[in-house]
Amino acid sequence: MSNAPPSPDLPQDPQLAETIGPDGPFEESTEPGPGVDRLLEECLEQFLELGTYASPEALRGLLPDASRETRRYLLIELIKMDMATVVEETDRSVPKIDSYLTHFKDLLHADDVPIDLLMEEIQLRKQQGEDLSVEEYVDRFPAHAEFVGELLGQRLSQSPEATAAVQSRSRPPQLEIGQSLDDFVIVQTLGSGAFANVYLARQVSMSRVVALKVSRGTGDEPQALAQLDHPNIVRVFDQRVTETPPSHLLYMQFQPGGTLADVVKIVRQTPRESRSGAMLLEAIDRSLLRTAQAVPERSTLREWLRTAPWPMTVAWLGIQLARALESAHDCNVMHRDVKPANVLLSAEGVPKLADFNVSFAGVAGRAGAASNFGGSIGYMSPEHLRAISAVGFEEVEEVGPRADLYSLAILLWEVWQGHRPFEVNDSPTSWTDAVAQQLKARSEPLESVTDNQDAISRLLETTLRAALREQSDERISSGSEFAAKLKLALHPEAARLFDPEDGTWQRWLSRRSPWWIAALVILVPNAIAGVFGRIYNQVDSLRPLLDIGETKSTFNLVSNSINSVAFPLAVVLVLYYTRDVVRGLKTAESDHPSEEHLFSALQLPHRAAVIGGILWCVAAVLYPLILSILFEQFGMREVLHFFLSHVICGGVAAIYPFFGLTIYATTVLYPRMIRSTLHDARFDERMERLMLRAERYLFLACLVPLIGASLLLMRNEDQARWVILIAIALTGIGSIAAFSAYRLIARQCSQMAKMLSNRKDSVMPES
Repeated sequence: MSNAPPSPDLPQDPQLAETIGPDGPFEESTEPGPGVDRLLEECLEQFLELGTYASPEALRGLLPDASRETRRYLLIELIKMDMATVVEETDRSVPKIDSYLTHFKDLLHADDVPIDLLMEEIQLRKQQGEDLSVEEYVDRFPAHAEFVGELLGQRLSQSPEATAAVQSRSRPPQLEIGQSLDDFVIVQTLGSGAFANVYLARQVSMSRVVALKVSRGTGDEPQALAQLDHPNIVRVFDQRVTETPPSHLLYMQFQPGGTLADVVKIVRQTPRESRSGAMLLEAIDRSLLRTAQAVPERSTLREWLRTAPWPMTVAWLGIQLARALESAHDCNVMHRDVKPANVLLSAEGVPKLADFNVSFAGVAGRAGAASNFGGSIGYMSPEHLRAISAVGFEEVEEVGPRADLYSLAILLWEVWQGHRPFEVNDSPTSWTDAVAQQLKARSEPLESVTDNQDAISRLLETTLRAALREQSDERISSGSEFAAKLKLALHPEAARLFDPEDGTWQRWLSRRSPWWIAALVILVPNAIAGVFGRIYNQVDSLRPLLDIGETKSTFNLVSNSINSVAFPLAVVLVLYYTRDVVRGLKTAESDHPSEEHLFSALQLPHRAAVIGGILWCVAAVLYPLILSILFEQFGMREVLHFFLSHVICGGVAAIYPFFGLTIYATTVLYPRMIRSTLHDARFDERMERLMLRAERYLFLACLVPLIGASLLLMRNEDQARWVILIAIALTGIGSIAAFSAYRLIARQCSQMAKMLSNRKDSVMPES
C-alpha cells in the first residue's frame, strides 16, 4: 500500500514489495552501496520485463557480476519466481529443478539444492494437483532424503502456511495515465512492485483523490484494515474487483509526503551534528513537489519540526506509530511488516502506518512462509525469524504484538542513526541462510551509540534497547507503554526528572541512599530547633530555675526523661515509613510499583513533618506542665513563653523537613518508581493533594515568624530579645526558602503532568 511518488534514482515505491528476499525485493537497501537485497530487486525487475516464461539462458543473463555466493542466492530466488510464473500464467506443468541444474552446473548441484527451493517445487506441483511420491524425490535429491517425507506429508499439504504461500503471484496490470478503471481515473503512477501497483487516482463518484492499489490477489488485508480507525493508520475506504483487466482494487487515503524510507536516505547523507526535524520536512517537500501538491502554510507542527532536535523528532514519530500499533493490536490485528517504507507521511509530517501484512501473495517455500507471516527479515523480531524458519517442520512460534514493537524499535533506530542496530555483512547463500544470519545478529550486543550525551538521546536509546531485547517477555509489553517512554523525549525538563544528567544535583540525589537523605533532611531542622529552644529558654523561661543547683539537676532529669522517649520514638517511626519507600524503589527496578509504594513515597514528607511537629508540641505541653507542678517559681508567664518557643521549634521541625522531603520525593522517589511504566492512573489526584498540602505548610512557614514576633513584644530582657530577633530573621529567611521550595515542587509537578496527567494527552512537545 503506497502513496509514495517515484524517484528517478530508486525503484518506484519500495513499500509495494511483497517480501521475497532478505528485506523484500523492492525495499531500499540500508547499506551505503548496492547490497544483495538491492541486487535481487534489480534481478526481479528485469525478470518481469522478460515476459511469461524465462528460459534458463535468460535467467543467467539476469545474474550480475558478483561473487559466486551472491549469484547462487539470486539464482535460487529467480528460479522460484520463474516456476511460480509458469504456474500462474501458462498451462504448462511446473518446471522441475533438474531442468535448471543442467544450465547452472557452476552454481547449483543436485546434492546442494537448498531445502526452500525443493519446497517451492513441491508446493507448486501440489497446487496443480499432481500426485507426488517420496521415491521420486529421494531418487532425485538423495541429500534431502530425511526431509522428503515431511515435505510430502499431510501436515504440509494441509497447513495454512503452505496454502497462503502459493497464492497468486502474477504481475499486476499496468495502467496508463488518464485511463479509466471502474470508478477511477488514473492521474499518476506513485509506485510499482512485483505484485501491486499504486496510482494517484480520482474517484469520479466521490470527486476525491485517492491512492489506488491495483493487484491480482486479494487476501485479508481490506477486511483487517476496515476495523482500524486511528489517525496514524492509513484509512482504507473500500475494495473492488474488475474483470477487464482482472484486477483487485483497494483505494485509500492519499498521503502525499512520501515515506520514512525517503527520510532515512537524507539522514544517511547528513552529518550527525546537522540533523534536525528539518530533514523530515525536506523529504516531505520533495515528495509534494513530485506530486504537484501544495506545501501547507501556517502549520504549527511544521514550524516545530523545522527546529526540533533530531532525537526528539524520532521520538515524536515513534509515539504516534506505537499508538497506532496499540490500536491495531486491540483489534487483534498484527502489522508484521513495520519498516520505513510502510510508514507514509502527510504533508505536515504526521506518520501513517500502511501495508498491514495480514496475508498477501509471495514466493513459496521459506520465502512464502515469510510472506504469510509478513515482514522483511531485516526488521523481524527473533521469534518472527524463528517462526518463518520453522514452517513445515515444527510448531510455529507465536508472533504477537511485541514482535511489531520490536520492528518499530528497529525502524526508529534506523531513522535516528541512519542504519539498523543489527548489521549483517555476509552474503547469504539461500533464504534459509539469510534468516539464520539475521537471527544470529539479534543475539549479539547492540552497537554503542557514542553521541548520546544529552538526556533526550539517552532516553531514546534506553527505550529502544528495552524494546530490542532478545527475549520477548523482557521487552516493552505494549504500544501504550512504548509511547509513554518515548514521550519523555518531547519534554526535556520532565526527562531530567526521570533520567537526570551527570553533574546535576538531581543525579547526585538519585545516587544517595534514601536512609541518609531522610535522616539528614529531618535531623538538621530538628537540631536547629533544639539549639534555639535551649538557648532561648536558658536566657528566659528557665533562667530563675537554672540558677539553683538542685533545681537545675531536677530539670535535667525531666528533660532527659522526655527526650529518652521522644527521640527514639521519632527515629523508629521515621525508619518505619522510610523502609516502605526503600522497598518501593527496589521493587520498581524489576517490577511495577504498587499503589502502596507510590503512596508511601509522596506521603513520607507529611509523615516526617507530623512526627516532628507533634512530638515538639507534646513537649511544649509536658515541659511547662511538669515544671509548674515541681517549681513554684515557674509561673504562667514562663509557661506561656516556654509553650510558644516550643511551638516555634515544632514549626521548624515540621515545615522544613516537609519541603525538603517533598523536593526529594518529586525529584527522585516518585520518578524512579514509575520510570519503568510512566503510568499512574491516580497521578492527578496525588498531585492535587500534594500541592494543597504544600500550600498549608507554606502558610505555616509564614506564621512562624509572627509567633516569634509575639514573643518579642512580651520580652523585657535584652539578652532574650536578641535571641528572638535572630530567630525571627532566620524563620523569615526560612519562609522565603519555603516559598522557593513550593515553586520548585509546583514546577516539577507541572513537568510530570505533561507525561502522566490523564486530563491532557498531546504528542506535541511542551503543550
